[in-house]
Amino acid sequence: MRINFINSTQTTLTNIKISGCGGGHIDKLESGESETVWVDITGDCSINIDYLSNGQRKEEGVAGYVTSTMGKKMKHNIGGKNEEK
Repeated sequence: MRINFINSTQTTLTNIKISGCGGGHIDKLESGESETVWVDITGDCSINIDYLSNGQRKEEGVAGYVTSTMGKKMKHNIGGKNEEK
C-alpha cells in the first residue's frame, strides 16, 4: 500500500511512526509538506500513526482494516480531515 502523508497542521511534525502491517517511519514533515511511504500488507491488519507535535505525542488511525489482497494508494492528512478507510 502506498500512502501519501500530508502535514495539514500549522506545526512541524517529528518522529512519525507508522504502525500495523509492515510499518514505517518519517523523521520530519514541515507544515504543508508531504511524503509517500510504502507499507507492506502482510495479512489482516490496521494502520495507525503516532507523532510529536510541539513536543506532545499524538495518535491517529490511517486505515481501519486492510488485507494483503487490497493493495492501493491513498492520501492521509495528518491532523486534518480524512475519509474513513
